[in-house]
Amino acid sequence: LQVLRAKAKGRFSTRGRYSSATVRGTIWTVADRCDGTLTHDVTDSVSVSDFVRHKTVILHASQSYLAHKPGSHK
Repeated sequence: LQVLRAKAKGRFSTRGRYSSATVRGTIWTVADRCDGTLTHDVTDSVSVSDFVRHKTVILHASQSYLAHKPGSHK
């Protein structure tokens, strides 16, 4: 398990194994787990790009998104 907890002002991006998160002045967490990459937004909004499903998800305060590794989602 690899975890990054961050707080930033301005535009900032983090990259996990199966997704990346782009933020504008918020607090968020990105964790690479055995089943995928989990992104959790604490405040404001975060844009999550899922590399496996090729889609982008917008998270708002207190929401999470798990980008599953290939072959692990139902």
